[in-house]
Amino acid sequence: METPMLIDPSFHNYMHHTLQSCHQYRSNMYYYILNFGILFLFVLIVGFALYSCSLNKLSDLEKQQKMIEDQQYVMSKIRHYKQEIHDNKEMVTNITNLPGLEHF
Repeated sequence: METPMLIDPSFHNYMHHTLQSCHQYRSNMYYYILNFGILFLFVLIVGFALYSCSLNKLSDLEKQQKMIEDQQYVMSKIRHYKQEIHDNKEMVTNITNLPGLEHF
């Protein structure tokens, strides 16, 4: 014996398709909201990164000062190495206490 049906089969199909379309619509809305939320978050992070980079940018005066400091550092290293080479030459000539070849 079949179980009794309380609703008409055509109405049952109509309700099934209606509920299925409602579910599909709701799922699409969730996906759109999620995607736009992720897009907004991404744009916000990139915008904040670009803004913070623009704040940390050096001015022309600061760039000139940094360039002068770098040049002074390089020149001090060159002087240091020249002095070291000169000291090494003096040490080599002082080891044997012989006159240098400059006299000949």
